[in-house]
Amino acid sequence: MSRILIVDDHAFIRRGVRGILQDFPEWEVCAEADNGKDAVRLAEELKPEVILMDVSMPGITGLEAARSIRGSDPHVKIILLTLHDSRELVRSAFQSGVNGYLLKNDAEQELIRALTIVVGHGTYVSPKLDAEFAKNTIAPYGN
Repeated sequence: MSRILIVDDHAFIRRGVRGILQDFPEWEVCAEADNGKDAVRLAEELKPEVILMDVSMPGITGLEAARSIRGSDPHVKIILLTLHDSRELVRSAFQSGVNGYLLKNDAEQELIRALTIVVGHGTYVSPKLDAEFAKNTIAPYGN
C-alpha cells in the first residue's frame, strides 16, 4: 500500500481526490494540506510515498514546496495536480524534480494511472499536453 499526501488549497479538490482513491485499497491517503508550508512539514514528518500537489497555492507554491521536499527526500514521488498547461510551467515542474504532471481536468480518468506510473519509477504527463514536447522536456531531468 502506498501512502499519499494530498496538497491543494481547495478543500473540494482534496475531497475529490480522496473520493477517487477510496475505491482503490492499494492507495492510502495519510494526510492532507492546504498550503506548501504544511506540505513540506508533513512530507518530512509522515514520509509518504507519493505527494499530489497543486501548483498555485498562497505562500509557498507547489513548485517551491516540491524543490524543498525533493531536497530532503530524493525518493518521494511528486505529482503536480494543476489547471495550468503552459510549456514553461511543465518545464519548471520537471526542473523542480517532480515525477508527474497531471492536469486537474484529466484527474478523474488519469489519477490512478499517474500514481501507478510514478510509483513504478516512471514519469507521467497528462495526455492533453503535447507528447513530443513533454518527452523532450522530461528527458534532461531523468525523472
